[in-house]
Amino acid sequence: MTNLYRDEVSDPKRNAQRNLCGRTHYVDDDTLRWHKSRIVSTHVPDEGLLFAIVSSDALDMNNTRRGFRYVIFDVFGTVLGRTKIDEAFSTSKQAKKAMWSALNEIDAKSITKEAISRSRNQHIAEMDQLWDKVETIGASKVA
Repeated sequence: MTNLYRDEVSDPKRNAQRNLCGRTHYVDDDTLRWHKSRIVSTHVPDEGLLFAIVSSDALDMNNTRRGFRYVIFDVFGTVLGRTKIDEAFSTSKQAKKAMWSALNEIDAKSITKEAISRSRNQHIAEMDQLWDKVETIGASKVA
């Protein structure tokens, strides 16, 4: 069951991982290591309908330059908005300010309802396909 987001722990990385586990690989240890990223803050706006992080990321393959970026997730872990790598901020404060600006433009309740509707329809279609497969089992057996 998908739950709303909440502050689980005070450590930003662990909080992000607990909230996003099973929804996205974005903050898994392997992904963070590959991208040389560190989660510096997490945020639970709109009563848990959205989840946002600010990260410090390598801006080149050799990790000689770093920048700060934000990412906003819907209740299913889909990215709703993020800073592009070439638009990374030089401070976490700048990234946070941009994140809150982006969050203020999002109708979290409407986006969540749309996401639930899409998920519901997808699940129904998957169950219909499974039903059809089950119906065909044994159909070719001779009595």
